[in-house]
Amino acid sequence: MSKPIEVLIIDDDELFVASLSDFLTHKGYSISAVRTGKDGLKSIETRQPSIVLLDQKLPDMEGTEVCRKILDASPFTKVIFVTAYATVKCAVDAMQAGAFNYLSKPFELDELLILMGLAARNVQMEGKIRVQDYEKARAKDESSLIGSSETMVRVKEQIGLASETDANVVITGETGVGKNVVARSIHDLQGRRETFLVVNCAAIPENLMEAEYFGHEKGIFTGADARREGIFELANGGTLVLDEIAEIPIHLQSKLLSVIEDKHVRRLGNGRTIPVDVRIVATTNQDLEKAIQERRFRQDLYYRLAVFHIHLPPLREHPGDIPEIAEHFVRKFCRRRVTIPETHLQGMMEYPWPGNVRELRNVIERASLLLQGDTIKPANLLFQSDPEMSTSFMPQKGSGVDDIIPLDELKRQQIVSALKACSGNKSLTARTLGISLSTLKRRLAEIHAASH
Repeated sequence: MSKPIEVLIIDDDELFVASLSDFLTHKGYSISAVRTGKDGLKSIETRQPSIVLLDQKLPDMEGTEVCRKILDASPFTKVIFVTAYATVKCAVDAMQAGAFNYLSKPFELDELLILMGLAARNVQMEGKIRVQDYEKARAKDESSLIGSSETMVRVKEQIGLASETDANVVITGETGVGKNVVARSIHDLQGRRETFLVVNCAAIPENLMEAEYFGHEKGIFTGADARREGIFELANGGTLVLDEIAEIPIHLQSKLLSVIEDKHVRRLGNGRTIPVDVRIVATTNQDLEKAIQERRFRQDLYYRLAVFHIHLPPLREHPGDIPEIAEHFVRKFCRRRVTIPETHLQGMMEYPWPGNVRELRNVIERASLLLQGDTIKPANLLFQSDPEMSTSFMPQKGSGVDDIIPLDELKRQQIVSALKACSGNKSLTARTLGISLSTLKRRLAEIHAASH
């Protein structure tokens, strides 16, 4: 059940407010009402309603002044003036103050409902646009490839070359190296395509793959209750990222090849072909040449996709970039000035990072939750390969035997710190530490027993 739209009525006519509130409540709106401009502005600060029905003449303030202050405090609220003082000047003043619309008393209730429906749809549409803008900004922020080593410079040069054409690209590398980041960078640098669609080929059930890729007509199979566009149609004019391309079954690869060559798709159940203009960026953590030898991947499809081939090396092969990448994630997650001591960075550079940049990101994000003060400590840096281990297991220069914290004590400190950072929420604490809830409860019981 959707949340009712909040409406604030600011009007000193008690009878009007009572009757209007009753009517709108029965229409599914959530209504609150005040009699003065001052009280209305206080209500805006605490409730931020989607729609305000505002009288032009109030006991303490002019309606236009209230309208401006409402929009200063809540820019996306829609203000509809409802007044008995209907003059052209009043209407002009209201619109100049930023009002969404203007109604003169007396009015037809259906007329008010139409205006409120329009206002509500505007609020919802603007909300979706703000979410999309946020996601685009976040994607752009996360699409930058971090690192200045010779290895990363070469990769960035390849990205630049790929962005200058519409040629298809294959990006290879281990899980977590940032293949989708490279795909996004190519798309953003090219700047000629609006849509950016990522599809995880491994996540689509095999029996639904053809319908997902090429679309289908209504009734073509059980559950096909409506016509549906495939991913190639959805990405038309844009960039389509086929993540883990090697997971596509061999019998569907020929159809994919046909779409790439002909630039047309045919929905299931429809003989008509539909033209599509899609730039494909394929990613995989598998050796495609080996897959071709084993007849798991078509050679002709590989050649169509790999006009550009960009290989991302694992993080362990360019450890000199680790401090820069770590600092990037510290700024992102800590949102204040936080440092990682040089000894800890050295330890991080010696760690093999089997999960690559994704693991490093998760380690820093978790450390930010457990952070106390402005310095990240070894006990905060838990590695994905063994959630119970921290960087303190790495030898640190200048440390003596007396400086080593016993492992059991380190675990205890980590659990206590995590529980405090998660405000006592055991489920969140368990997820943060990378252990099961039952394991956390057992260890908390052990800690409790040891302290008594």
